[in-house]
Amino acid sequence: MIPAPYGGKLVNRITAENELMRRREEASELPAISPLIDQVYDAEKICTGAYSPLEGFMGSDDFKSVLERSTLANGMPWTIPIFLAPAGKENETVLRDARVSDTLSILDPTGTPVALITVEEKFSISREEIARKVYGTTDTAHPNVSDLLQMGETAISGKLQLIGKTEHTRFEYTPHETREIFQKRGWKNVAGYQARNPPHTAHEYIQRTTLERDDVDALFIQPIVGKLKKGDYRPEVIMEAYDAFVKHYYRSDRVLLASLSISMRYAGPKAVLFYAIIRRNFGCSHYIVGRDQAGVGSYYDPYGGHKIFDNFDVGVVPIRYEEIFYCRICGGMTSKKVCPHGEEFHESTSQTKIRKLLSEGKPLPSEILRPEVAEVLRKGDVINL
Repeated sequence: MIPAPYGGKLVNRITAENELMRRREEASELPAISPLIDQVYDAEKICTGAYSPLEGFMGSDDFKSVLERSTLANGMPWTIPIFLAPAGKENETVLRDARVSDTLSILDPTGTPVALITVEEKFSISREEIARKVYGTTDTAHPNVSDLLQMGETAISGKLQLIGKTEHTRFEYTPHETREIFQKRGWKNVAGYQARNPPHTAHEYIQRTTLERDDVDALFIQPIVGKLKKGDYRPEVIMEAYDAFVKHYYRSDRVLLASLSISMRYAGPKAVLFYAIIRRNFGCSHYIVGRDQAGVGSYYDPYGGHKIFDNFDVGVVPIRYEEIFYCRICGGMTSKKVCPHGEEFHESTSQTKIRKLLSEGKPLPSEILRPEVAEVLRKGDVINL
């Protein structure tokens, strides 16, 4: 049976079609705030149920509990604070004048209304505290810490109502839609796979090994394609590469490819748990955790994402994998659990190496990239600068 959403109920704060025109007209008359795209993405995912059980941006009780205990105020595990703290003089005026029960319009970067928020609370936040307790550092070289400095220091909470949407790829689904797809295909036990890069053969090894498990019916591959960091692949490149890969190398009745338009959280193990919760809401019973998932630089224990499931139960089965590499003696993908050969025979599949080869115009080895993926990456202009 497909697992229940996190908290038992899939949130739906999407405005019905017959109400959209009225709500959008209403939004045009309301005071408006323009937060970072990170928070616009979050507003949308709250409304579609991806962040169930949240129905709005966190209030002070949940916010503080997440920072201090990695749980919501009711004790449910939750590791990433979902808050709205827009910066800028115009936003500051609106926030200062906003009262409890006031409704504000949330605009995307183009100025288009995306959601309405009914203000329930305003409270002060410390960006430094968030950096330390969520990301484990105040180093502004960390992309999420740098983003925090662009946010305000007054947060507002309240229930949301979706009246628009951000720009999506053609692969974007809501949790309601994926659950319906899983049910129609007879999938009960689906393994969620988190990605933010095009697939290489180490990813493929992990995915294929997962599909061979007796307790897994299918694989749900869902790359994050919202806001990434400088040097990452462009979202359209990630999805084009995965689309080509999935079409050529997987059975269509066992794999579903989708995109997830949110801002990437590089919070190591805390982000891993957060991503597992999201995939449960999309209908996944299992969640794949590789080495240094959601890591950046050397801020986190590469296997911290494995260990966090020993401390928090979010209702998904973690499938843990160690580092995978290509061994020239073994003649294929393997790991230190199996391969007896020295590192001089190992071929790294790191994206750093792949990007370097791309930038230098050198061939992309078939041992680490399928030709269909390599063809997409060779087209040029694939990196966020």
